[in-house]
Amino acid sequence: MLSMIDARMTRLALLLLILGVFLVIPLRMLAYGYMPPDDAMRHAAFAVVDRNWGDLILLDPRFPAWMDPHAGWHALLRAVHTMTQWDQGALVNLSVVLGLWVFTFGGVLASGNPPAWLLSSTLMVMLEPALFGKLTLGRPLGFSMAAVMLLLFLWTRRQALHPLIEAGIVGLVLSVSLYLHPTSWYLWAVAVPPLVACRRWRALGTFLAGWGIALLVAILLNGWYNAIQLPLDIMQLAVLQGGTLGPNLVTELQPSGAPVFGLMGMVLILLARKAMGHDVRGEIYAIDLAFVVTAWVLGLYVSRFWVEWGLPAMAVWYTRQIGEEMGLGFAELHRRPVPPMFIGLAAATLYLTQTADQGGRFTNALRNPLLIVPREELASDLPEPGGVLYDSDMGHFYVILHRIPELQFRFATAMEPGLMPAEDLKVLRAIQTTGTVKDHAPWFEKMRTIDRVVLRSPSEPQWPNMEFKRFFGGWIGRKVRS
Repeated sequence: MLSMIDARMTRLALLLLILGVFLVIPLRMLAYGYMPPDDAMRHAAFAVVDRNWGDLILLDPRFPAWMDPHAGWHALLRAVHTMTQWDQGALVNLSVVLGLWVFTFGGVLASGNPPAWLLSSTLMVMLEPALFGKLTLGRPLGFSMAAVMLLLFLWTRRQALHPLIEAGIVGLVLSVSLYLHPTSWYLWAVAVPPLVACRRWRALGTFLAGWGIALLVAILLNGWYNAIQLPLDIMQLAVLQGGTLGPNLVTELQPSGAPVFGLMGMVLILLARKAMGHDVRGEIYAIDLAFVVTAWVLGLYVSRFWVEWGLPAMAVWYTRQIGEEMGLGFAELHRRPVPPMFIGLAAATLYLTQTADQGGRFTNALRNPLLIVPREELASDLPEPGGVLYDSDMGHFYVILHRIPELQFRFATAMEPGLMPAEDLKVLRAIQTTGTVKDHAPWFEKMRTIDRVVLRSPSEPQWPNMEFKRFFGGWIGRKVRS
């Protein structure tokens, strides 16, 4: 009786340790003053004002002013703002916490083996830190990454669920993902080749059915245009319009560069199992491994496949190897004196690596003058009501909108270059390619006295009928009043 009580206490203590680590990590990050550098700021700012994107940014005429690529996510943040009156800063904090908690706690639940999930997470932060790095950005893509992880745990269960139950879970998981993160709806086609290659016909059927249900839910809640058409239009315009070069694309649309550390770890584990006499031929048809390989190959062209699909799949694969093949099942831990200590060390490693302010990654916001300058001082240099801010630096858009969400001018460059009018996108691409003052000429020529332009130059720019002043590491210019 006493040994049974001790076993339960051991399991309870380990579970509390694991949950506590995942609970505290994002809170410790935010305690530094951490602020994600991009989309989380504009999502939160958009949620606290009752305005359309057409009121805030210059749009290509083919986009309606009411369009919203993340309508579901903004609806969620807006509902939280309405109920709590939290400002945009608090909503950013919520976004960071949700991104990490949905993925980590989801893994604890879906894996059925919290210690193996913890060890896998620790291994991932050492081999492929981009996984948790992406989750800390406070974007709705965290829900899509969690969906990948949840579906793969479902498909790697030893005992399959009833087809209707499995279809319901797949439909629910994908519905949440596509409602909050609709810009990835067509990218879910990446799941089809691994399912076909592994001959998982029933899983393929439930996935396609769930995918169809999720698309219907997203259309009903976000509308056809925002849910289906807009993501395709943005991708086409961002990549194919305006003489786009690879380096001018956002990081997630650039090639991955063939990362190998995580794959090397997988190969070493398979070789070790083979050397110990285990039959590893079954891994050829393992859906999580096939998912990793597929995403890695696609990532050679577009890195988001690797980070947002491949890395969650890799975390599932490591969890399966640790939990099933290495004898570290949760129910057996109390019988082994080493694993509990090993799990404690892994928990400490995960916590320390993920909360260390290495390179000032969590305190950069405290040194960003745009984030700390008084709002009145910042606003005094910006366009007058009804004006336009021409700027090639998307970082300025995120910070300025976050600081002053009620601003009365529009940005020429915002969160997605594909949304820009064609003539402005061509100017942006020219600036990104060569970066000279002359590249800004089309903007200079069409500016009004209420508009402003921001550019970088080692010395004060010179241009007819324009005057410039220092602006937080660059220059801000305006038309000279005649």
